Amino acid sequence: MKSYQFRFNNRSKTSAILVWFFTVLLAITLTTTLFLVRPAHDLSSWLLLILFPFLLIAIYKLFKTASERQSTEIVTLNKDGFTSACFGSVLFSNISAINIPAREISLLGGENYDYYKKNDVDTPNIVISITTDRGDIFCWSLNEWGGFYNSKEDFSVCFDFLTALTDQLVQCCQSDESPKSYLKILDENGIWKRSNGY
Repeated sequence: MKSYQFRFNNRSKTSAILVWFFTVLLAITLTTTLFLVRPAHDLSSWLLLILFPFLLIAIYKLFKTASERQSTEIVTLNKDGFTSACFGSVLFSNISAINIPAREISLLGGENYDYYKKNDVDTPNIVISITTDRGDIFCWSLNEWGGFYNSKEDFSVCFDFLTALTDQLVQCCQSDESPKSYLKILDENGIWKRSNGY
């Protein structure tokens, strides 16, 4: 059993971040309006007393949810499948598809870091997904050269996991042939589906 630990951008937190962001905007707008307008009613004072703590709670939840977007993944690979600390377990026989944007990864022939630096282009966030027969999707988003959510070393560890995973899938699905290169089972677009003959 081999374990791989890396940090990644947990995109499943995006909707919660957006909800708390717009809640904060609404609370700021209402609180500011009540504070500046100040009608002579006692009701506005009570609303202000209710909205101000609500605003503080919404700001706290926004920052807490945003900080949880960077997740630490520990993947343990064994002879039958792998276990993810963030997503759960899956057997190799239950993996129906793998999608890796191979054209964006420099190790697989994509652009080097110098290209992005020279042309003042943002480096791509690479989204790696594994789909199971039950429809579960294991999704990791990383930047190959390091970024806000992961380092260059984290991407290297994730790439090592993907290499070992695809090597295991080749051995599981085609035992007479040993893997000869990185991520051998993927097509030119970085996609593997169980129906591709494996």
